[in-house]
Amino acid sequence: MIKALLFDMDGLIFDTEGLYKIAWQKAAKDQDIELTDDLYRNFIGVQDPACEQLLIDWFSEQLDIERYRTVRDSYLAELKSGQPEYKAGFKPLFTEAKQKGLKLALVTSSFLKDVKHHFENSGFLEQFDVVITAEKVENGKPAPDCYIMACEAIDVEPQHCLVLEDSNNGMLAGLNAGCQAAMIPDLLPPNDEVKQRATYIVSSLRDIISVIES
Repeated sequence: MIKALLFDMDGLIFDTEGLYKIAWQKAAKDQDIELTDDLYRNFIGVQDPACEQLLIDWFSEQLDIERYRTVRDSYLAELKSGQPEYKAGFKPLFTEAKQKGLKLALVTSSFLKDVKHHFENSGFLEQFDVVITAEKVENGKPAPDCYIMACEAIDVEPQHCLVLEDSNNGMLAGLNAGCQAAMIPDLLPPNDEVKQRATYIVSSLRDIISVIES
């Protein structure tokens, strides 16, 4: 029985993953570095410090990481100056979950300032029972820490929690925390391990409405 929904944010609730990809790749190009799509896939669902360490590992001799951060963040500020669009199905699913009395958690690799920006004036953020952001978690996704923390905070056993994710790293974090997990792919298809272990793989958050009603 599902008693709680644990939402990722970027690429799941908001159509923002593509914006991050543009900014990270443009900042690399600024230093004549090619951050290919294949390399960028390693960043999806992962906290920024871990992604930056990968860049250092790959391009140490070419990369000025401080300059990179400055350029990337400047591009991101431009790209995210407006309110991001909600992904299809989020609003009806959120409404249905609230009506059914499910506990709701937001579990994201983003920082709190970005969360507040994305949800600004929407009324949704205040309705989550708990919000877990990058500041609160030492080991980011795919480590299960964030989802274990969320389950403990809402006092629901993991097997009764359904994690909603768009990335393979996020799915593994949820599954390794002992939760049920549904993937709604965005930039990446499910990998082989996720295909084998996922509770559900669906095309839209709207598809989860029938799951919580069953």
